[in-house]
Amino acid sequence: MPKLKERRQQIREMSLPEAQRELKELRTRLFNLRLQKQRGEVKNTRIFAQTRKDIARLLHHISQLEAEQ
Repeated sequence: MPKLKERRQQIREMSLPEAQRELKELRTRLFNLRLQKQRGEVKNTRIFAQTRKDIARLLHHISQLEAEQ
């Protein structure tokens, strides 16, 4: 569980441009994971859920930052 707390803290500390850049990277990662899954290269499917949850956390953080401006 410490990793989850650390990840949440990292996201909370991000500025808007950093969060948007990270969001783009995670979406690209998820796309690549889907391609790898089709080719049968993915062994740990838990990565999909973790990536989607990180994307959701970032989207929430971005919306909060935009509301503050």
